[in-house]
Amino acid sequence: MSKDNVIPFPTVREGQKLREEMGELEEGIKDKLDMLQSINEDIIGLTVAYEEMLYRLCEITGVKLPNDLDWSGEPEEE
Repeated sequence: MSKDNVIPFPTVREGQKLREEMGELEEGIKDKLDMLQSINEDIIGLTVAYEEMLYRLCEITGVKLPNDLDWSGEPEEE
């Protein structure tokens, strides 16, 4: 069998280095996912506050929001 047919496998040192680098990447991914979760929670809070203000504004101005999800038309005034 000639050496041309031999598949080179990583050495123990290369494998260990790859595992260490993968661990660093995993930590970076975890940190970013934690940040994303926090941002998502902020967005939910802002959306809830926005909707509350929107409904209050409509109440004050007499604008009736459509009941369905078709937002293509203009809102009706009471």
